[in-house]
Amino acid sequence: MNHFLKQKQPLKTILFLLFTIVIFITSCTKDCSHTCPEEPKHEYWKHFIAHAGGEIDGIIYTNSVEALDLSYSKGCRIFELDLTLTTDDKIVAKHDPPEMSEDEFMSQLIEGKYTPMNMESIILWFTNHPDAILVTDKIKDPQRIYNEFPFHDRLIMELFSWNAVDKAIQLGIKPMVSENLIFGKSEKAMAMGIMPEAPKKITEIEQILIEKKIEYIGMNRKCILGNEDLLRRLKEKGIKNYVWIIQKPIYGQPAEQYVWNYEMNFCQGMYADDLDLLATLIAGQLSKK
Repeated sequence: MNHFLKQKQPLKTILFLLFTIVIFITSCTKDCSHTCPEEPKHEYWKHFIAHAGGEIDGIIYTNSVEALDLSYSKGCRIFELDLTLTTDDKIVAKHDPPEMSEDEFMSQLIEGKYTPMNMESIILWFTNHPDAILVTDKIKDPQRIYNEFPFHDRLIMELFSWNAVDKAIQLGIKPMVSENLIFGKSEKAMAMGIMPEAPKKITEIEQILIEKKIEYIGMNRKCILGNEDLLRRLKEKGIKNYVWIIQKPIYGQPAEQYVWNYEMNFCQGMYADDLDLLATLIAGQLSKK
């Protein structure tokens, strides 16, 4: 009898060890929030890009740390920053190129209270927010961004020439094809000193986008008018169109709400200043679970 019990002892030991391992893994999974980024419990974030970091205190275009933090707290995970160059050729986040050095730019609070960002602080913010995606505007050099911003898998560059688009693809950066490459003329491109390209036929544009495996395009929402069939076809092919909003409000409605209610058949989403709509949509979905 004692011999039998001795034979059973290793089996008990193995079962005890297996039970301990299961309990350990379960407890680690529940307690890994300090190291693992929380997975979004919603899909609405995919439809919103925080325009220039997002609106803060009713102010747009700050491209500031505080704007990014506020937009993130409302559920946003895609953030557009205007990247421009200082007089000493350093990248900073500002809608218009600053007529000053990087040190001067970083020493001055935006609107007297918001923290400016250079590439070092941009990298730090995205390091601390590992589920966040950066969309660049203004800057036209994929190679430079590739060299300076390390998170290539969380990077989308809005680009304004096919050469730049091809370079981004070569580097493994996802390009967002800007409206001037689709429609030939663009007020935004002209304001940046980019001359119109010879317009291409719609069928040719579609073919180019498909052949280059373009995932993203960006345009003024006013371009939807008259191009509904094209944009619907592109969306069906999986090409994600994000529209920026110039007119605020639209027909008496908050601009973001109007796009959400009436224009989502033609786009993946929008560059949003006000992220309250996103927060409301998320809260509405989560409350049902």
